[in-house]
Amino acid sequence: MDQIIDLPLKKITDLTEEKWRTVYYLDEYGNRVRDREEYIVPRQVRTILPGPRFGHFILDYLVYLSILYIFEYIINMLLASSSTYLNLTIALGYNIVGIFLYPVYYTIFEYYFQRTPGKFLTKTLVIDEYGNKPGLKNIMLRSVCRLVPFEFVSCYGDKYSYGWHDRWSETWVVTEKELEELRRLQAEQLN
Repeated sequence: MDQIIDLPLKKITDLTEEKWRTVYYLDEYGNRVRDREEYIVPRQVRTILPGPRFGHFILDYLVYLSILYIFEYIINMLLASSSTYLNLTIALGYNIVGIFLYPVYYTIFEYYFQRTPGKFLTKTLVIDEYGNKPGLKNIMLRSVCRLVPFEFVSCYGDKYSYGWHDRWSETWVVTEKELEELRRLQAEQLN
């Protein structure tokens, strides 16, 4: 019976790619000759661009607000005849629940589906440093990092956006096509 050997994958940040460059040299007559030369460079993970990422943020925030509104509506229906003092306490409770529900929303979607509703539309997903589904610890850290003020702005700056919540949790948001390419390169460059 054949045994299946599970070889360790190469980290997606350690992958390389082949590129070509133009080089010039002098031939035996002293003429300048142009040629192509192959060289190997580290491959940058092509994460999703800042524009679609902002779209994810807006759509996910709207879905989150809808869930929060439904929660608030149910609580109001249950406590319809309460006093003013109790209403103020409930209002404070909504704010506290809202703060905790925000990371819970992202944790549930990204842990179970590797994507939020916004990421479903653009066919992108969250991966770890080996191109796999991130663990619960990474997803929870990623979700809690979103509470940092102005964190959403950290995704802007370079071509391939890599925000604080990605950096601190060692996760990446990539397209399905990019994930296929990463898996192909991992298979080719297996140690």
